This record gives sequence, C-alpha cells and structure tokens, in this order.
Amino acid sequence: MFQNVVIVGPGLIGGSLGLAMKENGLAERIVGVGHRTSSLDRARAMGAIDEGTLDLVAAVGEADLVVLAASVQLICEHASTAVGRMKDGAILTDVGSVKQAICDGVRDALDARSEGTVRFVGAHPLAGSEQRGIQAARGDLYQDALCVLTPTGETDGDARTRVRQLWEAVGCRVVEYAPEVHDRMLAQISHLPHVVAACLVNTASDDAIELAAGGFMDTTRVASGDAALWRDICLLNRKALAESLRDFGEVFHRFAQAVENGDAKAVEDELARAKTRRDDRMPSKG
Repeated sequence: MFQNVVIVGPGLIGGSLGLAMKENGLAERIVGVGHRTSSLDRARAMGAIDEGTLDLVAAVGEADLVVLAASVQLICEHASTAVGRMKDGAILTDVGSVKQAICDGVRDALDARSEGTVRFVGAHPLAGSEQRGIQAARGDLYQDALCVLTPTGETDGDARTRVRQLWEAVGCRVVEYAPEVHDRMLAQISHLPHVVAACLVNTASDDAIELAAGGFMDTTRVASGDAALWRDICLLNRKALAESLRDFGEVFHRFAQAVENGDAKAVEDELARAKTRRDDRMPSKG
C-alpha cells in the first residue's frame, strides 16, 4: 500500500500500527522517529519499524506516508517541522484523540509550505489502554476497533480513500465525522469518563480504597492513564469537555437530590434509564 512510511512516535499506538502494517504487508519500509534511542531500538527489535532515527527532518523527505503518533500536544509541532520537508503529493495523517485543534494547526503548517502539496487526513483510532510505550504495542490492537476520520472541505479525495483503506486493512471499522463533531462526542464518551474516574479515585478515602474490588477497579481503570497525556487532551478539548462536565453535573445533582430526599422512585428511574440505554445501545460491548 505504501513504499516508505514514517511513524513519528512509535509507542503504543504508533508501534502497534507499525506491527500491523508489517504483518499485513502494507509497507515496504517503516522508519520510526522518536526522542530516545532505547525506545527506537526496542521498536526495531519488536518488528514495529525497520529503522529508527531522532531526526524528523531527515526521515520524512522520501516518505509516501507520515503518521504523527506522538502526544496530542506535540502533533502540530511535528507537523510544522515535517510538512516543509515532505515530498510533493505525500500523505500526512495523525492518530490524535482531539481533532479540531490538530486539524487547525496542521492547516496552518500546510498554508506555510512554500511549494508543492502535502495531503492531510485527520484520523483517530479508538484503541489503546492505560499503558504507554512501545513495550505495550501489539499487532492486533486495531482488530475490530473503530477509527474515526475527520476530513474537511479541503481534504484530498484520494488521500482520504488511502488512509481509510489503511485503517481497514489493519482491522478497523472506519467512520467519518467533522473535527468539531468528533471532539464533542469524544468529550462525552472518552474524556469525561476519564475525568470522572479520576474524581472517583480522588474522592475515596485511603481506608476505602483498601477494600476496593471488581466494581471500583473496573470503573476507575482508565484513571491509571498517564497524567501529562490526559492533561493535554483535557485542555486541547476544553470547550467540549467543559460542556460535558456541566451536563454531567446536572445529572449528578439530580441523582444526589433524589438520594438526599429518599425518593426511591427517582433513584430507581435514574438507574433503570441508565441500564436500559446501556443494554440497548451497547449490547455487544460488555
């Protein structure tokens, strides 16, 4: 599918993509760009990349596809560095979980390019775990996962098709939304749950946590995610997340009032509504 691929940030997400591309014969040569030689050596030993380098500028010159898989705070910075060195017609994509800020930043970088065309397609594979780093990467991470593409009116049609085909080839079901729609929905089903999980852990006393079992552990698993990474996600998507937090606060306040008032019907209604919505809308997700 691609002769020369560069993955900027071959950690959990980028490294897993590299493994999946190699296992499915989607790339002839994959170069990993990172900031630690040790991590690049491990990615190469695992087979996620064919070679590694610390030099982003040198790496992207011959690339047919560049995948920005670093933390969301760094994606626009890497795009600004890469697009001026990429060859005419090359495809640039990313895996960031916040799309509007990234799409805006990449567009600015593309507008500053002096000549030729680099074709950008925003993407977000909804896969991963609370773990980070190349040591957690695996080739089947994207099997049966969902990947959201976020094309705009400026997105090249051929590039859009090729990026879609890439994610489908590594096992994803692909859907498309505008960047701002993606951010609003992800605030509700990813970013808000992470904040709520963190607040649950921070609310529990040390003595109570000693008694924590399956329910609490399952509900708060995502709170083990990297704090700096999630700080950046929360702030880059702060408008949509703040709106979701306000909505959650209203629902939470309503439930708290029902409990305080001893209103058994209202408590049961809230619980039953949640059970019905989850069972009906997510029956195959456990």
